[in-house]
Amino acid sequence: MEVLFLTTLFSVVFAIFFLLLFFSSRQNRHSCSDQDALIPFRGDKPNALAIETTPLTNPTSNPTEDDQR
Repeated sequence: MEVLFLTTLFSVVFAIFFLLLFFSSRQNRHSCSDQDALIPFRGDKPNALAIETTPLTNPTSNPTEDDQR
């Protein structure tokens, strides 16, 4: 019987703890999860090499048996 009481007690305590953390995080209305996900990239500068386009086909290559068709 004590095990059932302890299980119920800890379940209620964890539920209250979760709700407190959830509602405290929701009080910050100035940011959303999409903006928060980009915080690690805030100081990065764009790389000019990453913007270059690469050709989809190479006109000098000959098809081989390994190529997908």
